[in-house]
Amino acid sequence: MTAASLLLGTAALAAPAAQAAQPAKKYPSLIVTQDSTQVRLAVGEKMRIRLSTNRTTGYTWIADGGCCTSNDLSIAKVSKGNYKAPNTDLVGAPGVTTWTITALRPGTTDISVLSRPPGADNTMSDEEVAMIHLIVTAK
Repeated sequence: MTAASLLLGTAALAAPAAQAAQPAKKYPSLIVTQDSTQVRLAVGEKMRIRLSTNRTTGYTWIADGGCCTSNDLSIAKVSKGNYKAPNTDLVGAPGVTTWTITALRPGTTDISVLSRPPGADNTMSDEEVAMIHLIVTAK
């Protein structure tokens, strides 16, 4: 991988109101150390992608994908990346960008993680950093 290792973690959807007092089920984290990996989720489960992000470089991360069944329905939803600044006054210290991928319906899809250089106006300059082959199964 270029630039960073990809840290994936999964978490269950919020419990129904009748089970609200029980803590959410925890799922193990997975650190991806190769350019592509395969992940299995059941419908309703979520996975997070977290990447170290240094905004002072001008490069940006993009996570994209999740489409589609034969009926053009999305298999997974990829959230807009959420950046959290570092808890330091050091100039140039990296923060973390997090995306949440939600398994919507059974099927297979690919989620691409891309790096976009500063000043790029189109996707022709994007570099694929990792590919996540997502397999969504029924509950």
